[in-house]
Amino acid sequence: MGQSPAGVTRRTIARVMKRARIRAGIKSGAAARHADISPGTLTKYEKAENPWPVPVVYVLSEYYGLSTEDRDKLVNLARQKELGWWHRHRDIPEWFESYVGLESEAHTVLNFEDGIIPGLLQTADYARAIFTSDVDAGSDEQVEAHLTVRLERQRRLTGDSPLKLHAVINESALYRNVGGVDVMRDQLAALLDRAELPNVDLRVLPFEAGAHAASEGSFVIMQFPDLLEDVSFDDVVLVEYRAGAVYLEKDHEIELFSRIFQRIQSQALSPEESVKLIQRIRSERFEE
Repeated sequence: MGQSPAGVTRRTIARVMKRARIRAGIKSGAAARHADISPGTLTKYEKAENPWPVPVVYVLSEYYGLSTEDRDKLVNLARQKELGWWHRHRDIPEWFESYVGLESEAHTVLNFEDGIIPGLLQTADYARAIFTSDVDAGSDEQVEAHLTVRLERQRRLTGDSPLKLHAVINESALYRNVGGVDVMRDQLAALLDRAELPNVDLRVLPFEAGAHAASEGSFVIMQFPDLLEDVSFDDVVLVEYRAGAVYLEKDHEIELFSRIFQRIQSQALSPEESVKLIQRIRSERFEE
């Protein structure tokens, strides 16, 4: 899957087991009775709120008709107790822990950012300036914890089985002077470097595009690999707001945001034209 099992265990099992149950046409109440647990307990397992006990995974995998090989994959995951790396940072919000967990499982991220540089492409100084501008920034220690998590997330762009990132940035984000001229000069240079990665598709939505389908704001679509041959994962859409985030997983919601992303990507400059625009803005606005 391209990442260590420690980062995906609980959420991966939850998603696989729920999809396997639905595919088998088994109601949650019947599954709970078969495993000799309460329906509420199964719900917590399927929402990844509680870790899956090995016996429950074993019993339900067979009940759902999974193969011996797939059952053993899930049982082995259930035996791994280590939490994901992001759980070491207790200063990040609970809703963002969920996002990092999902992102760690995804093989592709589609991201539209309306006003700032996408988090996966931010430099440390740019990110720090964003964090400290927040009215609820917290202590210096909390800011640094947020920064550490953000930089750790970026490792997936250059590691083994790198994350595929398709990013569309509103042109206004390239002009906003976040952190000062030096910070922006380095940030735009970093964008140019990242744009050279084969797994990064970076495009700028220019002012000339006029009205566009994503005028209501930024969003992220995460796409996932299949752990089991016959159990696929649906995409998940994240829409962040001031006090947290909303996760959208219904078919019509995913289809809507997928169409929005396709539309703004088609309205954006090509990757090559985007690079030229970033170079020009950097030269004209942020060079000494």
